[in-house]
Amino acid sequence: MQTLPDFLTALGKTELKPGGSYGTKALMRLLDLKGGNHCLVIGPASAPTALFVSMTTQATTEALIRDNAERVTEDDPGLKRRSTARVGKAEALPFPDGHFHAAMIEATLAALHPLGQAAVLKEVARVLKPGGRVGLHELCWRQPPAPEREAALRDVWGGDVWPRVVRGWWDALENAGFGDIENEVAVVTWFSRAGMEHDEGDKAAGVFHSAFEDPEKLARFTRAYREFHDFKRYYGVILARGVKP
Repeated sequence: MQTLPDFLTALGKTELKPGGSYGTKALMRLLDLKGGNHCLVIGPASAPTALFVSMTTQATTEALIRDNAERVTEDDPGLKRRSTARVGKAEALPFPDGHFHAAMIEATLAALHPLGQAAVLKEVARVLKPGGRVGLHELCWRQPPAPEREAALRDVWGGDVWPRVVRGWWDALENAGFGDIENEVAVVTWFSRAGMEHDEGDKAAGVFHSAFEDPEKLARFTRAYREFHDFKRYYGVILARGVKP
């Protein structure tokens, strides 16, 4: 079975981060990105996100991508120099120590076992300069989940998934050596009509149409929608910032 992000991609959805474009922009504000900063971007559509960060903050960026097909072609030579991409894995980053002023991790850690989460955060800490900032944009539990909620999430996700409660994400950052942590909690935008329209624009209707045209797709979409809608007191998006000493 496809994981939930892959299922949404197959429906034509392009914004796969749980807090949508709002979450990305809020994370940029938390990180206080600006000209002179060099920022690492990890997550789905990392190359377009990195390009957006460079265009809106004047920071230079490097996106971590899975393969060369994910590179973004940009006609502006100056912008191409400010936003680049590198093939690699988050748990073994292809960058030297102390290379970045900031790092954005979006929709990546919750899909990893806690040991994998720790490995990625340790690598990110390694490539940040002293005083460097890390930002998380991840699915979280608003309150400790009952076992049936954890099982329901695995069902709609299509496999194992490891979101944490807010304090748990703080613990993960602190265990990786980060301090001065700040966070806010946002709503999940994957399935609400307003979230879909905000994230996908004119393409939102096409995503819904793709879900409705096939009974199996509709059944899975409906299960996921109901889980996140009916139990929204459990589901949130953490936007957190930590600082490397």
